Amino acid sequence: MTGRRRHWLGQAALAYEEAGHLLDAARCRQEAGEPLAAAELYERAGELERAAACYLRAGSVAEAARCHLAVGRPEAAAECWEQVGKPLEAAWTFIVAGRKPERGGWLLRGHVPATLGERLRHDVALAMCAVLSGEGGDDARPLAAALAAVERDLDQVRPAAERLLVERWAVEAATEVARYDLAALVFAAAHRSGLRGAAGRWRAWAERALGGTSGIPAETEERRAG
Repeated sequence: MTGRRRHWLGQAALAYEEAGHLLDAARCRQEAGEPLAAAELYERAGELERAAACYLRAGSVAEAARCHLAVGRPEAAAECWEQVGKPLEAAWTFIVAGRKPERGGWLLRGHVPATLGERLRHDVALAMCAVLSGEGGDDARPLAAALAAVERDLDQVRPAAERLLVERWAVEAATEVARYDLAALVFAAAHRSGLRGAAGRWRAWAERALGGTSGIPAETEERRAG
């Protein structure tokens, strides 16, 4: 494609967007070889499957998976992670969003964690497989053990972005099985570790899950975790 054609497609996209014709604007951006801009426009227009395809083409895998989940397509979301060689993320999506512990477990068996954060997430995902398949019993002992390890080791996880992922997965798992006590322990560990925003996320979760924030630390200026 010539630079001149790309320029005119961009001008057309701007005109369409200003007029509120988001689908036409998205098509212009897509034809101009701008998949990320096209994805954002498709998403604003409510065309989430098209948005997911463009996000994936642009390398924004998490956004592609999010769009698939928003329209009730957890398997498609998981397959986005598989396509880019992220079996741990794919497994988690199959297990929690897709309620397919067998498929998730199969992916986990072939995954070797490379870091402490990955190992903690891997073990939480395996525990969720056991719980959802009925192997963990009513007391969810496999998950309790995995989350105890998260509570103990979270402050050693680096970088902070990975620590946040561990927190998120652990809290999501505990909430899925209504073990709010375990979720609270994970949040407390994240707060102690200095993970930015932990107290705020804890309070927001407590409002949703428990209907109140009694006993939760007030938000303070948290040090930047690394």
